[in-house]
Amino acid sequence: MKNLFLLVLFFGFMLQSSFSQENPPQRFSLSVSAGPAIPVGVFGGKNMENAAVYFPDSSIPNLASISKASNGFADVGYSIHGTLNYHFASHFYVFLRSGVTNNPISVTEMEDFVNDLYGLDFRFSHENNNMLSITPGLGYFLKKGSWEYRTGIFLGYGQINYPYYEMVRVVGNETLTWAHVGSRPNSSSITAGGNLQVSRAIGKFQLGLEASYQRADFDYSIFPRTSPGGSQSVTYEDTIKARTLNFGLFLLYPLLGYEK
Repeated sequence: MKNLFLLVLFFGFMLQSSFSQENPPQRFSLSVSAGPAIPVGVFGGKNMENAAVYFPDSSIPNLASISKASNGFADVGYSIHGTLNYHFASHFYVFLRSGVTNNPISVTEMEDFVNDLYGLDFRFSHENNNMLSITPGLGYFLKKGSWEYRTGIFLGYGQINYPYYEMVRVVGNETLTWAHVGSRPNSSSITAGGNLQVSRAIGKFQLGLEASYQRADFDYSIFPRTSPGGSQSVTYEDTIKARTLNFGLFLLYPLLGYEK
């Protein structure tokens, strides 16, 4: 409680100092960042032994689903975001950040595990995880000559596509497909994160590097069964625990009311 009180006092002092400037700048800028999105934590986990969900009443191991809450199987993808900034004080600004983070899903571990389990030849496919987000945030910036340093935190809305995957096996002239049956709605969640930017002035632009972290938990339902012919199945509730560490180039351009 004491630490929280001191933290509030600190930020209160910083804001008061910023607003105490005789002519605090009021200015807009637009920035874009893009680069690789690295899955971290369980989102990048690829342990099928932990992710496999079995039918509880089966006499032999019988795969019923794959838990994304324990392992996301995500590979390195990409992240692209645009940000509108409003500098309301000497060192503080608010911003609205929007963009997409796309991560392909590794199926090699799924195929190897299932083929070893059943002693048959299955092939997996999985749609990429494509997360859209729009997040307001609060940032702090500092200029030192032509160099500029920024850090911020954000919290807002995130949406991800349905994590559809299927397992296929060809038997003679028939193709057997094990996959989710039913609608495939997008999932929504609160998403949060933070970023750090270092840039240098080149004419009117600021060009540099950005590192950011973003997380969100997306709940969804899955009802996997084999077709044609059908098979025993149960609806499972699962969660995609999206966690990415993003690195990339950062470009900022001044807009209305920007003062150098």
